[in-house]
Amino acid sequence: IAHEVLIIYDSYQDDTIPVVSKLKDKFINIKLIKNIFGSGLINACKTGFKKAKGDFMVVIPGDLADEPKTINKMYELSKKSYDIVCATRYSRGGKQLGGNLIKSFLSKFAGLATPILLGIPTSDLTNGFKMYNRKLFKKINIESQGGWEFAMEILIKAHFLGFKIAETPSTWHGRTLGKSKFKLLQWLPKYIYWYFWGVDKRVKFFLNSLIPSSLE
Repeated sequence: IAHEVLIIYDSYQDDTIPVVSKLKDKFINIKLIKNIFGSGLINACKTGFKKAKGDFMVVIPGDLADEPKTINKMYELSKKSYDIVCATRYSRGGKQLGGNLIKSFLSKFAGLATPILLGIPTSDLTNGFKMYNRKLFKKINIESQGGWEFAMEILIKAHFLGFKIAETPSTWHGRTLGKSKFKLLQWLPKYIYWYFWGVDKRVKFFLNSLIPSSLE
């Protein structure tokens, strides 16, 4: 698959820069991109979406908790006219190895309830590992200001705009080195906000469908 790899960094003091600079000599498709929207995860992703040149874009954390080989399966589904392809830990063939137990429980519960409460065909709503069709961002404005909840926001908005969504099983590996920046108590309210935003949207869609066209 022809591709480019964008490494987004916040500041010129980032320890990633010298490492990636050496790799660029060997892999010409690697590009170092300065975060143009301000520091932090969400702004790094916005920068990547703006600077990427391909029709399909996938976000994957630098710690490789998600397996890059899954991208091939995501791409095959994207070529079949799916606008978002979600990597899922919770469908047959997917799994999660390690990680915070409370976070895992909440994530799995939200994922299993998603098709019922939101009508979205995925079992892993909160996973940030997703492939997007570029055309999404002509219709969707990202409002999230925090972190990984932006992927949930995009998915929910895309669903209610009629974009096609699919999923493919993947394996997620908990960190064995370093420390995750994910703060459950800090980010949980942001996930809850978008979850109930979607529930509210679906209820309104349902109620509108009950109104006879002659009364609209």
